[in-house]
Amino acid sequence: MLAAGASSRMGSQKLLLPLGSETVVARTVRQVSESGVDEVLVVVGFEHARIVAAIEGQHCRVTLNPDYATGMGSSFRTAVAALDQSSAAMFALADQPFVTASEYRRLIDAYREHPPGIVCARYGDVTAPPHLFDRQFFPELAGLEHGARPVLQRHRDRTVVLQLPADMLLDIDTPEDYERAIERISAGR
Repeated sequence: MLAAGASSRMGSQKLLLPLGSETVVARTVRQVSESGVDEVLVVVGFEHARIVAAIEGQHCRVTLNPDYATGMGSSFRTAVAALDQSSAAMFALADQPFVTASEYRRLIDAYREHPPGIVCARYGDVTAPPHLFDRQFFPELAGLEHGARPVLQRHRDRTVVLQLPADMLLDIDTPEDYERAIERISAGR
């Protein structure tokens, strides 16, 4: 799980904002943990001590990206370096709190049905994380500057596209996004 960004568009550490009875990051870590993955690795950077404290007690391992300010590519490199024994990895974003454990599980199941390759999520007509990559793609992921789109585009023929409900695609990047998230929680969705 990528959780290292500086939350610059939010103006404060978005992952520590309350969402229901837990923080954004705790909710997302819990959802990924409940999906049945073998291990949850959380890549932290900005305000890392506070993020680690917010997920204390959850079943996860944490690794620090000291270069988080250079962009998401550095978090991919940090994750890949920490995944030395993994045969595959699902990359999720800590600011997507509405992707459920069952949706993460669907990606895992799709990967097991179509190994070795890539499973990417699509919400309506938008492709966005989480994405699951076989180990053979780790070197390419470690060379990214930003998101995984270049790897997905290069390997379309090896990619299974999994359609997820469009309403799950809500990244909390701005105060307006956070307000929409609070409204959804309040409405019980």
